[in-house]
Amino acid sequence: MKRRTLWLLVGAVLFAVIIAGALAGCGGGSDAETTTTEPTGQASGDVEGLVGKDLKLGKALINVAWLDATFNPITPAQRISEATPSAPEGDESFYQAFIKILNRGSMPLRVDPEDFACAVGNSVVGLEPTWSGPMARSLLKNSSIDVLVTFKAKAGYQPVLLYSPSWYEGTIRITNASAVTTSSTEK
Repeated sequence: MKRRTLWLLVGAVLFAVIIAGALAGCGGGSDAETTTTEPTGQASGDVEGLVGKDLKLGKALINVAWLDATFNPITPAQRISEATPSAPEGDESFYQAFIKILNRGSMPLRVDPEDFACAVGNSVVGLEPTWSGPMARSLLKNSSIDVLVTFKAKAGYQPVLLYSPSWYEGTIRITNASAVTTSSTEK
């Protein structure tokens, strides 16, 4: 009987040691024990960026590869809505952007295409879910996602992509480099 009790005690101690080791390995220890240094960008505030240029915000790296008007938009492989895509009216156009977002932090980063909007002329338009995708995802450390967002608005304007993710306090404005003009006055 004593031998059986001894084996049960040894088993319980071994089990406790294994659980404690697993918790420490999975980040279950205190913050004082686990410190890491990660590259960080701007943590809050309104930010302006350019198409084709990397933008570091907190633990995220964002790159808008292109942003332009199109009458024949690209359909993503995984759309937000499976409804039949709508066509533009006579004076409307589609505006599309292709965005890559990388999570450089250790905590998951939520990316939702619904957090994007587009400023066209004097109006801000929401996402066209039948032409945009994929659906919202959480990115783990060092993972990325390619997002295609589409907006329908009045034709003939330079679009400005607006991004207000839940994990960032501020609005990100992305414009085409060709849309940025400087004026000079001659005397």
